Amino acid sequence: MKKLIYSARNSRRAKYDTSQLSKMGLDKWQMRQVRKGLESGVDGSLYADPKFGDGQMNQIRLGLESGVDVSVYADPKFDWGQMKEIRKGLESGIDVSQYADEEFDDSQMKEIRKGLEDGADVSWYADPKFNFAQMEKIRLGLESGIDVSWYADPQFNWQQMSLIREGLESGVDVSLYADPKFDENQMEQIHEGLESGIDVSVYADPKFSWLQMRAIREGLESGVDISLYADLKFNGKQMEEIREGLESGVDTSLYADPKFDWLQMQAIRDGLEYGVDINLYADPEVEYKQMRAILNYLQMTNNDATGLEDATFEEIMYAIKQRKPLSYTKLSKNDKAKASWQEVKTKLSSSNYADIPAIENEFKLIGPESSAAAKLGLEFEENQNGSVSFFNSADQEIATLTSEEYDRLVIAAIKRSSTRSAFTKAFATQLKHALEL
Repeated sequence: MKKLIYSARNSRRAKYDTSQLSKMGLDKWQMRQVRKGLESGVDGSLYADPKFGDGQMNQIRLGLESGVDVSVYADPKFDWGQMKEIRKGLESGIDVSQYADEEFDDSQMKEIRKGLEDGADVSWYADPKFNFAQMEKIRLGLESGIDVSWYADPQFNWQQMSLIREGLESGVDVSLYADPKFDENQMEQIHEGLESGIDVSVYADPKFSWLQMRAIREGLESGVDISLYADLKFNGKQMEEIREGLESGVDTSLYADPKFDWLQMQAIRDGLEYGVDINLYADPEVEYKQMRAILNYLQMTNNDATGLEDATFEEIMYAIKQRKPLSYTKLSKNDKAKASWQEVKTKLSSSNYADIPAIENEFKLIGPESSAAAKLGLEFEENQNGSVSFFNSADQEIATLTSEEYDRLVIAAIKRSSTRSAFTKAFATQLKHALEL
């Protein structure tokens, strides 16, 4: 080994005999670190040992190359990450004895090293009972000059520490939430309340969940009467629905009752905001999906509740899907056809000839001449002036109807029909008479 090191020191370009290294039981990655050390002129004998992994060898080599005392960490009890943090500390000239201990993992060592480099009193957190995230929050507090004694306690997790630190830095009274009895989510709600300047004493109580706290905080911030829902009988979601109702100006007394779950409350609140008659479904016995279906139906029918009381959930949903009132969807197939055709007749009774094309389009009556002509064995052709010409099988023109004459046939056929299917037959009869066939 000495011969190998000597040759390296005398010639950077020398080819090394790796047989000695392989005999020592080093793998190719470990041998690579030894070669790198030899090439840079450091004493590879300090780490050319199979008890060191290649990552550990790398950190010892880098320390040797930078001229630090690697004996402080050239010990297999340290993993390569720990070695790295000790090496960096030595290179920056700090007292690494405060963290060169295998009880600290590399992340904890990093936080202590950073604190020492910044001149902080790391005794506040140089303790294995703090994880690295907790250490970071204490270090950041020391750097900003706040009193970290408020939270330098392993009882607080790093999220809690962060919220207390932020409160101290912004100057709020952290004594109202710097207590392990509050989890980080509860602390956040109290901290946000203090930042917005409201009286957090109303909800700074661990008996309230963070969702309940949020609903109360947002209510205080918006100026509503939180006494109507700041009660443990309501869960956080229920409180949210009451708060939103108060903010929108509806009568929350109609649903501010723990008998309603939050989804039922939401359906009632939406109904009040949309202006529908909520009395049709504001009942704790009515399931949320039924409430929502009734609400959607009332919105579709402009608050027409005809047939709702006796309708099933499936019937209501079908009516919504069809965009038709229950009075229509409950009819038999034949009655539906008649009811639908009655719409055509009603529309026709208040229209004039100029509206006929629009009515044909709305009720899909376009081109009745096609089916009618086929029934009569004729062909037809629409002309540019709106007239329609009819031809026999020999392609001879039989007659041409003006657009007005044609519209009269459509109107007559509609009046004589009770359903859409009957319209085609009636139109064929009208056409036959008109063409004198």
